[in-house]
Amino acid sequence: MNDNQSQNEPLKVEVTAKVEGKFENGCMNLYMDDSRIGKIKETNEGTKYEMARGFEFDNNKIFRYEKGVSKNPDKYVEGCDMGWC
Repeated sequence: MNDNQSQNEPLKVEVTAKVEGKFENGCMNLYMDDSRIGKIKETNEGTKYEMARGFEFDNNKIFRYEKGVSKNPDKYVEGCDMGWC
């Protein structure tokens, strides 16, 4: 993988604290900002996590992939009219 590919990958952001669970129809549905982002089901094989596109459950945390956000922005200055200087 070259440098351009790694910079174009979506940014993985932990959003666990922003997620709410609601028990509905025999499973725990996961919501963020009133949108359903996944569900947790208990099966004979164990706990199953089904996440919406752009979300991932990993190591007991929930992550969202943000497209169009650089992992290594060149410069950022607060208070600039456009945010980027």
